[in-house]
Amino acid sequence: MGSFDRSDLKERNRATVYSLFATKRAYSKADIARESGISAPTVQKIVEYFESLNLLVSAGEEEYLASADDPLGLSLGRRPQPLRLNPDSVFTLGVEYDGLRLSIGLIDAAGSLRSLVHKKITENVDTLIDNYLEAQVLESIATAGLPKEKIAGLGIGLPGTVDQDHHILRFAPLVGITAPLDLSVSLATLEGSLGFPVVVENDANAAALGEYACRFDGDPGDLLFAVLGRGFGAGIVLDGRLRRGKRYFAGEIGYMVFDPLWHATFSKPGWLEVQTDLASFWKEAERERGPSEQALRRVADYLAVSVTDICIVLDIQKVVLGGLQRLTFGERLLELIQERVNRLSVLDLTCEAPLAQEPGVMGAGRLALDRWLKRVFEGP
Repeated sequence: MGSFDRSDLKERNRATVYSLFATKRAYSKADIARESGISAPTVQKIVEYFESLNLLVSAGEEEYLASADDPLGLSLGRRPQPLRLNPDSVFTLGVEYDGLRLSIGLIDAAGSLRSLVHKKITENVDTLIDNYLEAQVLESIATAGLPKEKIAGLGIGLPGTVDQDHHILRFAPLVGITAPLDLSVSLATLEGSLGFPVVVENDANAAALGEYACRFDGDPGDLLFAVLGRGFGAGIVLDGRLRRGKRYFAGEIGYMVFDPLWHATFSKPGWLEVQTDLASFWKEAERERGPSEQALRRVADYLAVSVTDICIVLDIQKVVLGGLQRLTFGERLLELIQERVNRLSVLDLTCEAPLAQEPGVMGAGRLALDRWLKRVFEGP
């Protein structure tokens, strides 16, 4: 049995209190103690600490009554002093890049998307980080009218596998990455220029986290977030935790193989992406009338097989298909995929479009926010 560490308990208690306010409800100190099981004196210290960071502010009585479990009972006796999360206390930026489009969004302390810009660019990933991203991030901050001191971090979602420990990008031939790319120097330089931390994640993983936060509101659950872009990717959340894998390869469904004669290499797309012929599909999609029904059915066939197999093996019920909400033919493609999943699976699987406005941007921003919160929870 491990030794008791008081600092771990402090961190857990702070995280527990924050998670209550992250539901965007107002709470009194008595509410917090009752719902969290944390002692009243400890709650008092945590509230004072969060108030010193401007993370918690006073809530109006009407706001409190509207969110309380027993508003009628609150009309009697001593009035509580309700508190709420201050969404303007700190901000992060979320970036998503797919090789063709750069999206930058501003995320507040409550995890909500406050602003968003899209720009069409075709830079290599290293060029993007070295020569382009700093100016775009600073422009977004200036447009929002925020001092840079209000920004707690930047999250970047990139196609390919991202080694979190060594900042190495792999398996992204569709954006020109055919050999491992070390981003550590570029990211350190960017952090130094911006003056706040930068975290990098696989784009599908970031999108899965953004969508998960929108759907589950902190409750543990499972989600498969599949992305149709220039390639196939997915983010997998199991029991509320993102599954990256020891080699950070979890969710790379484009490399799924159903051909025993296939020879896989770093320098070309995976078997599923080749068989689906996504290059031709997107060329057709650029036409005024969009892709043909035959092309839609081809993509639906392969994507349905891949998500069905993953969901059966992991017993996941919910599949969200990212990117379809931006496409004029997205609803039809989703309908075709659901039809095939219904036929292929012995389990009840549901395929849906995202609920989050920009899952990738929001997920990347929330990763940066989570890093800041971890430092807050570990603080004095």
